[in-house]
Amino acid sequence: MASARVWLITGATGGLGRALVARVLKGGDRVVAAARNPQRLRQFETAHPERFLPVPMDVTDPAQVRAAVQRGIAAFGRLDVLVNNAGYAQPGALEELEDIELRQQFESNFFGPVNVLRAALPHLRSRRSGHILQISSIAGQIGAPGMSAYTSSKHALEGLSVSLAAELKPFGIRVTIVEPGSTRTAFRGRWSELVSRHHPIPDYDTTRAALANTASGGPQAGDPDRVADALATLADLPDPPLRAALGSDALHVISAARRAQLDQLDAHRGLSISADGLSPTPEEGTHHGSVRPGLITGPGTADSA
Repeated sequence: MASARVWLITGATGGLGRALVARVLKGGDRVVAAARNPQRLRQFETAHPERFLPVPMDVTDPAQVRAAVQRGIAAFGRLDVLVNNAGYAQPGALEELEDIELRQQFESNFFGPVNVLRAALPHLRSRRSGHILQISSIAGQIGAPGMSAYTSSKHALEGLSVSLAAELKPFGIRVTIVEPGSTRTAFRGRWSELVSRHHPIPDYDTTRAALANTASGGPQAGDPDRVADALATLADLPDPPLRAALGSDALHVISAARRAQLDQLDAHRGLSISADGLSPTPEEGTHHGSVRPGLITGPGTADSA
């Protein structure tokens, strides 16, 4: 088993995380499965005692994250694939959300992955190899009424991951942002209880009802086992993509959103160019994007007012 890869998977006890653990073990690799309650993973430990290590991890606790990562590396000697999967969705209209609900959403979905990355990156850099799979969502590319907390946390994770990919490329570490569509897991099961009811605003009654209806069921095209297969395929690719939409709904909705964005850029091209202090070159005035790669300017940068 010396050649078997070592995976670290967070949020391993349910849904996609559990399906991925099963898929990786089936493929012969080794797994460090991180979860708040690793006792729920005993069946894997019994079936694969030499290739499976459950570790307690609350991703919002940096000390516990560091201890779990180090335990996994000590047990298997290295880490090859990191899957930042742990997270949840906090529904509710922004005006109705308590500050603590919004902050907890970011603690889990954004700062949690950051804690795991900071614990694992020194090891990956020292080995000059590794693949990080950042589990985002279709929500990382679009928005939806009543999901401002969740979508903003996933947009933040994607923004982090884009820059992270550029930072880590020189070290041979690859980053892929995974954007699954709706998947048949228990992910939506707690939406009804999580919808903020502290200060309900009548204007959002329709939004609240729609969220409750979505939580109760509805078609979900994605199959967790097939999503796990796709993740395993991504990990095998010698040149993996920066982004991977998984599921026909994700592919359709994200494609439509990006086309709409380009259409809006074209529709207001004159307004965009009017902000320049100098006349644009013919090339800049006729092609999408005139910012040179690696150059970002704007409010807060050295050459802004």
